Amino acid sequence: MPAPHDMENDIDAKSATWWVLIGTVVLFISLWAMVPIFVRIQEEERVRKVDDTPNAELEEVREAQNDFLGGANPMRKSLDQAMRDALKK
Repeated sequence: MPAPHDMENDIDAKSATWWVLIGTVVLFISLWAMVPIFVRIQEEERVRKVDDTPNAELEEVREAQNDFLGGANPMRKSLDQAMRDALKK
């Protein structure tokens, strides 16, 4: 007859401890290697999607503001003319 299983002594504690320790070391080494790679990829994607994308709205607003400061305003004076007039008073 086969021997019955001993449930209390079925797991080898030394083997299980080594597996847990080795698994933990492998996990932290893989995280140590993968986190800088992930951060680099995330930074590259941010640069590609945010910094390198042309911003049409910004350019339109900047152009309108430059026109306004250049003389296309209700007083029909450029910024330099308005500053000179303010200094004369």
